[in-house]
Amino acid sequence: MKKAIIILALILALPAMADTYKSKFGSSVKLDGDSSVHKWKVESKLIGGTIDVNTAALGKPGKLDAKATVFIPVRSLKSGKKRMDEVMHAAMNAKQHSKIEFTLSEITVKAAKGTLSQCDSKGTLKINGKSQPIRMPITVSRAGDKLTVKGSITVKMTDYGIKPPSPKLPSGNIVTKDEVKITFSWVTGK
Repeated sequence: MKKAIIILALILALPAMADTYKSKFGSSVKLDGDSSVHKWKVESKLIGGTIDVNTAALGKPGKLDAKATVFIPVRSLKSGKKRMDEVMHAAMNAKQHSKIEFTLSEITVKAAKGTLSQCDSKGTLKINGKSQPIRMPITVSRAGDKLTVKGSITVKMTDYGIKPPSPKLPSGNIVTKDEVKITFSWVTGK
């Protein structure tokens, strides 16, 4: 009887179990920026990684212990213009730092309705070998064995040791603005 009580106490003391989700096809990331010549964007359909989260806890407000590691291969970011891609990959030091990485440390559900949760997230974003702590609003939607995480954040290239590219044109240099908006939709499944 004493063993049964101890086992029951241990089970009740365990936190709710987290589910592990892995990247699936259907993900996308877009970077939007501006320059002295035109607005620009680059995109990728490659987002890798895993997220561990208690999906039942996403249904009500509160702080969750969640862990995720996410990566985007730098060379998968494409503009549709070969020369622009070469300049961007060089500016991001793609040979030395081949991935953009995000490590999630915490999710706080602000509101939940049905299978959609509005959340705040905390983590570390690593670009060009430089890490910065970030906070970012995200939405998490649940559908069967899939989770889709969406969000956006504006960052400065110089915060990650990237000098905004300034390629030469016959009429002068292009001046790229420091701020870049990152928007993503990350599809995961059990």
